[in-house]
Amino acid sequence: MTPILLGLLLLFVAVGVVVFVVAAPRSTTGDHAADRLREWGRVASARADVAVKRSGSGVVGMVELAGIHLSAGAVVLLISVAAAGAAVLGMIVALSRPSLIAWLLPVLLPVVVLVVARLLLTHRIDKRRQAFSEQLEGTLQLLASGLRAGHSLQRAVDSVSTDSASPTAEEFTRVVNEHRLGRPLSDAMLAVATRMQSDDLAWTAQAVAIHREVGGNLSEVLDHVAETIRERQQIRRQVATLSSEGRVSAIVLMALPVGIALLLSVLSPGYLALFVTTPIGFLLLGVCLVLFIVGSLWLRAITRIRF
Repeated sequence: MTPILLGLLLLFVAVGVVVFVVAAPRSTTGDHAADRLREWGRVASARADVAVKRSGSGVVGMVELAGIHLSAGAVVLLISVAAAGAAVLGMIVALSRPSLIAWLLPVLLPVVVLVVARLLLTHRIDKRRQAFSEQLEGTLQLLASGLRAGHSLQRAVDSVSTDSASPTAEEFTRVVNEHRLGRPLSDAMLAVATRMQSDDLAWTAQAVAIHREVGGNLSEVLDHVAETIRERQQIRRQVATLSSEGRVSAIVLMALPVGIALLLSVLSPGYLALFVTTPIGFLLLGVCLVLFIVGSLWLRAITRIRF
């Protein structure tokens, strides 16, 4: 077994052990060694959770928004173990094939792990917010139906928290719990609208606040808001369809240079040797990286339409 394969194997084993001790349920078979290992994982996760909350880094909020059923400490512990394993893997590669690029791997690989973890969290948060936005029309119709049936607004919101799908159920459960603790219903809904970046729910919260002050037919207002959301969703889907070609073109343009470089490195390794063995080659790689990042941001700005 080559050192690189051995390093990859150790990395997967380390991450797997951490996942087992942090996320696995307690055993009922009397395996005391496994139970002690899980208990150590729980203690480490709890201490990491306390440290993360004290740091105020915003990781706790990101984990909650992503809908991950682990504590922030457990997520940080998993990412830390993966980054440490990547550093060990980079060191193994550097020792087995010494070169300038290889000695940079113990630093670059952990950074890549951290960046990928942040991107995955952000992607999960964006998907969850998009799902919440798509479910909001049905949520408002359910609220309006409850009000027309004679239920109070609090009872209608509680019905939404129990009958809706994720992530609407979790977010409106938060509204119900905050309202039971004494927070006004409109303020709790406005807080959820801020968390989920939903202007439509913010309008609904304002309508609830106005209804609490002056009264009126709230079910009719919710019906109008739901109709507006339905029209906005239709326009958003049309825009997504029309801009899909541009997004695919951006992905191809971003993947093409990387794919060609990897193909040449396999078919003709000496063809790209000057880029990693001479100062001018490193300079050109740096320029290419900067232009690559600028181009990716430019393409993203062109293909991402917000309204």
